Order: sequence, then structure tokens, then C-alpha cells
Amino acid sequence: MAFHKPHLLTGLLRLVGKGGPKTQPANPVLQLAHQYTGKFAFLDEQTNKTHQLAVDPDLTIKIDGRALPGQVTGITTEKLTFLDHYGYSLIITSGPTGPATVYDEAEDATYQVIDPNADPQS
Repeated sequence: MAFHKPHLLTGLLRLVGKGGPKTQPANPVLQLAHQYTGKFAFLDEQTNKTHQLAVDPDLTIKIDGRALPGQVTGITTEKLTFLDHYGYSLIITSGPTGPATVYDEAEDATYQVIDPNADPQS
């Protein structure tokens, strides 16, 4: 009786198959993005106009329905920093229930995030 030695490749495939599907570790940036994702509003007290702010899961930022050209340059549990195409920062800080303030470097103004269902005033 001859002893049958399994093929190395067959053995490796069996081992891999027994492990089941492997889950990818969560991407920390995507986890942080979730903290900022949603639709919000803020009031510009100078003009008394309410603006709508939306942050998509891919970190696209929209104000009043228009996507801002630029890119996210930093994201932490405390703040999301977006650099626009003019070189100005838009900084969204986070509170216990999501975004709390929006700082617009171009205007040198900080806006409190308010009820997202607030009526926009034109």
C-alpha cells in the first residue's frame, strides 16, 4: 500500500477555504466620515439667511445644494477640515450629536449648526 502525499497547492486551498470569508478591517477615515455625514443648517447672522449644509459619505460638502470645489485635508473626531479651491478652510467641528459649528476662513466667521429642518430664507 502506497502512502499518498497531498499536493501542496491542494492543502493550501483547503486551509484557505476553511477560514471562511475574511472581513476587511474598517477604514478609520470612513468611520470618521460617518460622524459628519448628513444634512444640517446654519444661520448667517449678518444676512439673517439660513443655509443648508450637506456632507456626503464620500465627504463631498454642499452648501445650499452646490458642491464645494476642493478637498478634505483633515478629519478627526473633533473636526473636519476642507480646503476650497481658493485656499480657504472650512472647518466643521463635532459635538455629541454631530456637527456643532462651521468656521468659514474666507469670511472669518463661525456659524452654529441649527435644526436641519429650519426654513431657508431667501
